[in-house]
Amino acid sequence: MIALTIDRGNILVDIVSTVRNYKGLRRKAPIGMTLPMFKSMYDYVIAAKGEDAAIIRSGDRTLAFAADGIIDELVDIDPRWAGYCSVLVNVNDILAMNGRPLAAVNVISFKDASVLRELVKGVCDACRKFSVPMVGGHLHPDAEGESISVAMLGEIPGGKPLLSDSSRPGDLVIAICDCKGHFTPGIPYSWDCTSGKSQSTIKRNIEHLLNAMSFLTAGKDISNPGILGTLAMLLEASGVGATVDIERIPLPEGVDLLQWLTAYQGFGFIGTIRRKNVARAQEALEGTGISVSVIGDITAERELNVHMGGRQKLLFDLSKEKITGLF
Repeated sequence: MIALTIDRGNILVDIVSTVRNYKGLRRKAPIGMTLPMFKSMYDYVIAAKGEDAAIIRSGDRTLAFAADGIIDELVDIDPRWAGYCSVLVNVNDILAMNGRPLAAVNVISFKDASVLRELVKGVCDACRKFSVPMVGGHLHPDAEGESISVAMLGEIPGGKPLLSDSSRPGDLVIAICDCKGHFTPGIPYSWDCTSGKSQSTIKRNIEHLLNAMSFLTAGKDISNPGILGTLAMLLEASGVGATVDIERIPLPEGVDLLQWLTAYQGFGFIGTIRRKNVARAQEALEGTGISVSVIGDITAERELNVHMGGRQKLLFDLSKEKITGLF
């Protein structure tokens, strides 16, 4: 927990300013421009707009379909880690929907063969780590620069996906975070809590996570906007608000609070849950070392407020502001 000597008034001002101006959150704003693509839906499409993965029905199976592109900055700094993350982010998108990853494909552009080799090495490392095969893709040689994007298919056990728009007033906000990790050298927003763990440990953690996810009412993986920014996206989709107690957010020992709040977490999820199911979700992850903490309450007022030590500040007024512009 946060040391009691912190000036809570000042840190709340810093939290609001840092989160609102963080590039990982601000880069979500143009998503609304893609809204016309979601106007024509088919009866087998269960969910798509604003979700971490699209949910589609195929016969008696419910599938999750995700795609992510890795930002150029990460490719330039550490192409092997960029390749690893191209798989990781899709795995987390599928897991956030209460799904199991099945297989992936990629699109890679390159001009430098040495960078391509590092990208491929990272992809191979992650595919082994998460037990997800890379089954195809497309390569652009002699490109202007290097880039990598991955799409992934998953399946929803029992056909019950966890969506972003299903949180309701009276639910509690829950954070599921693996605090046993480190920030990637040179990449201060990348919390690595998977590369140092064995394949068997990752497989076990995924099984326990999916058991816990079954008790949530809504969820997302903690991605580029960080913990609070990702929560704001969930609230926007559900048409609700929340009050969050900063001191109840799991925080790794020795890690700066502001850096943690804006980190992409290698295995982190934010969601909502009914009070009666909290203990069951915690029990599902018992023994994994993963933190499961109730950090706030869902409200009918479309505001995201943060508080600390009796002081409170408005982070987002979602009745007036848009995070993605999709809703």
